[in-house]
Amino acid sequence: MKNLFGALANSGRLRMMRILLRGPLNVSEISDILGLSQSNVSHSLRVLLDANLVLRKGKGSWAYYSLNRQDPVAGMLIEVVSSGVRKIENYDNDMSELRLCYDRRRKEAREFFDRVAAELDEVSYLMPSPDGYIDAVLDGFPRGGVVLDAGCGSGDMVLRILRSGMSVIGVDQSQEMLSQAGKKIGSDWGGNSVELRLGSAEHLPVADSSVDGILAHMLLHHLSEPSEFFTEAARVCREGGRCSVVELAPHEDSDLKRMQGDLWPGLDRGEVRDWMVSAGFVDIHEIAAGDGRVFILSGLLKGRNGNG
Repeated sequence: MKNLFGALANSGRLRMMRILLRGPLNVSEISDILGLSQSNVSHSLRVLLDANLVLRKGKGSWAYYSLNRQDPVAGMLIEVVSSGVRKIENYDNDMSELRLCYDRRRKEAREFFDRVAAELDEVSYLMPSPDGYIDAVLDGFPRGGVVLDAGCGSGDMVLRILRSGMSVIGVDQSQEMLSQAGKKIGSDWGGNSVELRLGSAEHLPVADSSVDGILAHMLLHHLSEPSEFFTEAARVCREGGRCSVVELAPHEDSDLKRMQGDLWPGLDRGEVRDWMVSAGFVDIHEIAAGDGRVFILSGLLKGRNGNG
């Protein structure tokens, strides 16, 4: 208990907890946001870790720190910090720098995919093959419906959805990736339609309640704020629409991170499930995905009146 309250008796550590309310950050990001040296930040994070107020995931430059909401006592103190964020010094500046941090993440991801669009398929061998699981995922979407492929990249999943008898809206933040997708997909798909739209998965260029389902295939680990995607997914899905997520489990493959431009070294399935539930998806179940490198979650959007 002494460690717990001692950890909070410092304005720098309170500022760290405040910016971590929005989501995980690494040492370099925290240092840039707060204007503190990395050694100072590392020391303060060790204090917060010892007090069980934060959690650390990953290794080396992959290490991200988040608030420990799982511990009941820590959770109560985090709520106290949350309720008084404006009373902690440097509020305006810290919030401005935090927004810039997330903007930099998005910009880096977009520039990476613009740069490597033509070659990305050549390093696809690093990723788990979808052949063993994708049919089970697509079977959950209604034939003849419209499915949104979020982060469609060079169009592989768009093609698979079309071949399964559905129309597709493919969205990607990289114009170069969309150009590659257009070349790959072609134009003759009978009664099914395909549209490719430039936009972010956190701000989908799609009308409310306009699609029957949404697929996020290997998307979340590229997003600056993965949790925001599910708010958008719930907005664009019709009542009862399906959201299916195929994602990398946590890993330490540095080649994969470097060559695929990943922001996150995989994600925790429990955390992703929580994001889905918070956004309004129900009946969430896991689909078997082979070798354990991938997990798949699928759920339905509950009724707008709160009924399933």
